[in-house]
Amino acid sequence: MSSKQPRKQRLAHYTAPYHRRHREMSSPIDKGLRERQLSRGFMYPRAMPVKKGDRVMIVRGEGKSKSATAVSLVDRKARKVYVEGFTYFKSDGTELQRPIDASNLVIINPDWSDIRRRKILNRINESVDWTDEVISDLEAAEDEYEAENVEPSEEKDEGNEEKVTEEETDDSKKDEVSEKTDYSKMSVAELKDILKEKELPVSGKKADLIERLQGDSK
Repeated sequence: MSSKQPRKQRLAHYTAPYHRRHREMSSPIDKGLRERQLSRGFMYPRAMPVKKGDRVMIVRGEGKSKSATAVSLVDRKARKVYVEGFTYFKSDGTELQRPIDASNLVIINPDWSDIRRRKILNRINESVDWTDEVISDLEAAEDEYEAENVEPSEEKDEGNEEKVTEEETDDSKKDEVSEKTDYSKMSVAELKDILKEKELPVSGKKADLIERLQGDSK
């Protein structure tokens, strides 16, 4: 777009064809991964269009985390990306995936299963013969880098397995406390904090929150 007029720039943005939106929805590749692969003789681009199957980290905005997750959907029409485990609850309790901008992501482990995507590597690594063995070696190095530098998202689950007996006793104590708790004397903010801990919807009036807590304790 070469026009200086904002109206024409907005028009070009909202009526852009999908191949242009594909390029616009690019995310940077992790700098450490690029340096690791460069030392092994493979050059990566600084950024590339995000794709379903990529392992990414949310580095800014809501959901910022040091653990990696997989891209589950790329919506070119809305220019949004959906990643696994990043969800929210509607007022009726329905769980939905939360959309996120591609600029908020960093690709930590690209997916090279698509042959057309490998053309990106062909353009900047002309001397490399991209056989299946080379690609598998490349992906193994990416998996190794992710394991070394990214916090595993299943850490909590492993910790829970080690402390099953402690949690069972804690849960029984919490159930006894919840039976004796008088939620009507609590403020709305306190009720919402309890609902967040129990991963329940926090929308609605005070009576709705109390009813939700009492139903969960049963």
